[in-house]
Amino acid sequence: MKTIVSAGLAGLYHPAPAGRLRRAYLAALISLLASTAAASAQAQSWTDGLYVEVFGGLHGLADGDLKQGGKTGKGSYSGGQIFGASVGKKLTQNWSVETEFFYRSNDIDSVSSGPLAGSTEGDYASTNLMFNGVYTFTQEDGSGLWGKFTPFVGAGLGFLEEADIDTKVGGVERQYSDTWIPAVQLLAGVTYEVNATWSVFVETRYHYAGELELKSSKDNTVLKANYDGFSGIVGVRYSF
Repeated sequence: MKTIVSAGLAGLYHPAPAGRLRRAYLAALISLLASTAAASAQAQSWTDGLYVEVFGGLHGLADGDLKQGGKTGKGSYSGGQIFGASVGKKLTQNWSVETEFFYRSNDIDSVSSGPLAGSTEGDYASTNLMFNGVYTFTQEDGSGLWGKFTPFVGAGLGFLEEADIDTKVGGVERQYSDTWIPAVQLLAGVTYEVNATWSVFVETRYHYAGELELKSSKDNTVLKANYDGFSGIVGVRYSF
């Protein structure tokens, strides 16, 4: 694997020019962040409600079409990994915002036909920058809903900072990639409070980026590949 760290779902991928779509998406995201910053500025201190998290787990990438030059194949992927970190801030007793960066990778299990038929090894990976809004269910006094256990749900907007398919076909290495691809996600989980500072959490999330247009590193030919799937993660939170 080469190093690559570097309003509905369908509506995100309306067949408009890619440049215009990404500019509109970025403008909406900037507006959302500006509103969040204004709300956060009302807190007594910038550290009030601030927390950091590290997490890791398993990621399942859904099977999907692989299209190139009028040929279509079906890609199947093995279970993979996800790991990352986030910085968050509680705006109210229930609402929080987060910025997170994470990496995901899945091995290519098989390709049924089409442009990558005969792939013997390789993976489909991405680095991700996401901005989440999270709602936590608590008692009226702010304590955990079920003792020390507190469920939460959330949604996020952001980007696949880079998506990358590396594989070998007939012994020849092929690499396709693209950058700054709009993405959305939904998440739900439960937090367990160890003490006032430390807590642990488990979470499941669904991540969607639609059909990606990945360019070859050799000749700029385009490979269209779907990207969506579920992740199960466990993490640790430190609250300031």
